[in-house]
Amino acid sequence: MPARARLSAPDFHHRGCVHVVHFTMTRPRDAPVPADGTVAAALRAAARLHRGPEHIRVHGSRAGARGVMFVIAPCPDTARALCLTVCAQAIAGTPELTGWFVDV
Repeated sequence: MPARARLSAPDFHHRGCVHVVHFTMTRPRDAPVPADGTVAAALRAAARLHRGPEHIRVHGSRAGARGVMFVIAPCPDTARALCLTVCAQAIAGTPELTGWFVDV
């Protein structure tokens, strides 16, 4: 059986731990419902600008979107802040999401 690569304790703590952050993106009542995949594509594009996000799952609805982001960060507060930043950048960079707001 081949040996598995393992991170040593200092290497692991330098990068941080994986934190699961739940988020909600809310659409204004008067805003149109975006096309399927718009929110997910916007989040993926914004996440590429940062080192911490590892995986994003998002489910759209007529009210907006709910999701979870797996973030490598040194602490939960940093993970939440990064999730908020990614969501805010996704909203700011996508015309179909104008006026949306996010809660983590």
